[in-house]
Amino acid sequence: MSLLDLLFPPRCGGCGGYGAAWCPACAGTLRRPSASTLAGIPLVAAGRFDGPLQQAIHTYKYRPRPQLATVLAQPLARAIVTAGLPLAALTFVPLHPQRQRERGFNQAERLAAQLASALGMPLVSGLTRVRATPAQVGLSQAERRANLAGAFHWTAAQPPGHRLGLVDDVCTTGATLTAAAEAVAEVGGSIGAFLVLAVAQTLPAVAVT
Repeated sequence: MSLLDLLFPPRCGGCGGYGAAWCPACAGTLRRPSASTLAGIPLVAAGRFDGPLQQAIHTYKYRPRPQLATVLAQPLARAIVTAGLPLAALTFVPLHPQRQRERGFNQAERLAAQLASALGMPLVSGLTRVRATPAQVGLSQAERRANLAGAFHWTAAQPPGHRLGLVDDVCTTGATLTAAAEAVAEVGGSIGAFLVLAVAQTLPAVAVT
């Protein structure tokens, strides 16, 4: 334990208790969803979007505590290894520049960087959010898809390649992930899996098999 830990002991992002950024008790509450697909693409998650994990993700994004990416990436990395998907590299869902300035960081990018390090995979960037979109909270699946139409483009000079793992924090209806995957496909690339910390129970059954 460092001197800083003694002076400012870490608090769990889930329960708020002192001693660890993600305590064993909260880690033990994770309920990993069953294997599923979204728009025909495998969807891998560390847990369901409820309980301590939901609280930890909110703490990570909105307090904000970007350092939580280090511990939150660990259960997702284990889920990815268990899934055994042949991914070539990782990429991430971008924020609009204005939103990123307001938040101070992109939660999906930080998470992807931690995953790339843990899994020994390359991390590639190239997706850009070219249009600011209203908040998705409270919108239906159809409204979310309309909200995100044309919001993403691949703007890097290097093409995206194939079998990319696309990282985001939460999959609610799947609209953000599928819109980003379509932007990759438009320039000849492909997404091999969607990789998220949590899947919301509102994910429509018609999108998951």
